[in-house]
Amino acid sequence: MILRLSIVPVIVKDLDEAFEFYTQKLGFEKVTDVQGPIHFLTVAPKEGKDTEILLQVPDPKIMGEEMAADLMNQIGKTSYIFIVDNCETTVEELRKKGVKILMEPQTQLYGTQAIIADLYGNSFVLREPPK
Repeated sequence: MILRLSIVPVIVKDLDEAFEFYTQKLGFEKVTDVQGPIHFLTVAPKEGKDTEILLQVPDPKIMGEEMAADLMNQIGKTSYIFIVDNCETTVEELRKKGVKILMEPQTQLYGTQAIIADLYGNSFVLREPPK
């Protein structure tokens, strides 16, 4: 039986650069940092470590040229949804840190949402559930 979603990958070009963005701009914390044949680095929001984000740079030496190239082609195509406590406030805080805002907060039937992008064009919906 499947219990829960644990880790979601985000393909990035540079691990250090991505780590800095996710921790300094989005305020995430490092959860796992294991270095060996691969560098397994995960981050998560401070209040939401049930699901971690694996910052992944595809390594052709480990996964082969074709698979690594396929994964590199996914950069900028990731889209996940984060729950926020206040969409408008969160967007303003992120804007001040230089995060790209793709869609300003809009109220929908299912809550208020905005869309942001990381430094590689991966998009993330910020969703504030209706009160």
